[in-house]
Amino acid sequence: MDGNGYKSSLSRVLLLLFLAGFQPGPSSAEEHPEQHADGLNATILGPDYVTVGVPSSAECYSSCSNCTFSMSVDGQSVKGHGNVVAFTVVRWMDVLTITCTVTANNPALNVTATKQVQVLAGPANIFITGPDFINSTMSYNYSCHADCQPLCTYTWKTLHSPWIPGEGNMISITPHEIISPELLICKATNSVSRLFVTATKEITIASGPSEVRIDGPDLIEIGKNYKFVCTADCRPTCVYVLSVGDKIVGGDVIEMTVDELLKSVTLKCAAQNPASGKLATAVKSVEITERETKKGSERNLSARTEKASAVLLLAFITSAALTM
Repeated sequence: MDGNGYKSSLSRVLLLLFLAGFQPGPSSAEEHPEQHADGLNATILGPDYVTVGVPSSAECYSSCSNCTFSMSVDGQSVKGHGNVVAFTVVRWMDVLTITCTVTANNPALNVTATKQVQVLAGPANIFITGPDFINSTMSYNYSCHADCQPLCTYTWKTLHSPWIPGEGNMISITPHEIISPELLICKATNSVSRLFVTATKEITIASGPSEVRIDGPDLIEIGKNYKFVCTADCRPTCVYVLSVGDKIVGGDVIEMTVDELLKSVTLKCAAQNPASGKLATAVKSVEITERETKKGSERNLSARTEKASAVLLLAFITSAALTM
């Protein structure tokens, strides 16, 4: 093959590699083509960087048409077709070395070329750290993390905003800037390959408690079991403490049986928002009766002393901290 034919073939190969996405980029790749004194030469064509887990390939080119090719990646022979080798890097390292040896019909005549390729990793395993629920009166910091070599750049957006850069991998969120609930999105981009991945996190502004109430009967009988449940409009879910008189029960459900005749019992429920710390309470007074059957009629002993006490249901909101 003459010099013009060699240059023409090499140009076509470079063009095909460029169209396939193997254009050179900023990296530590070093290529060392070799030429023997007798004119035998070897050149490795391929990407300047590869990414862990992404299939890659390289080609060894020589002006010798009857020569044989032997290729290896970091000293290990890799399957290929003649002068083309395909490989996938499974773990990160700084660089790997592709080697090609071209041997002429005379075994004593050979030439070896090497090419150092930068190895990239990621981005992968991306996640966002920060609170799911935020207080409307404060600002909050969120950070984005991804496995990435040599490094990643980070940008942020919400469903209702454009991409913006953060301070490194962090961003500060002010509640009045978002619509609750809002989806926060982080994009990590490899600084060399420009490959990227995204992660999302839903953010909700804490609200409540409001509409606190104790659900259950207003009138109970001695000796029977009854259940009372405290509920409230609260985001995130409130922490509840129920009490009967001076007895405190954790949780939003209480079951009780009255075994002596009393005028009434008072139930109190305290609901606290764990994100904002706001507290609201509800109080319920329940009348107690004893029912007896005599000559087919039912009488109420408590009604003989006075009229049934009115059911009291009071609810009030306070921002005091829950202390029990």
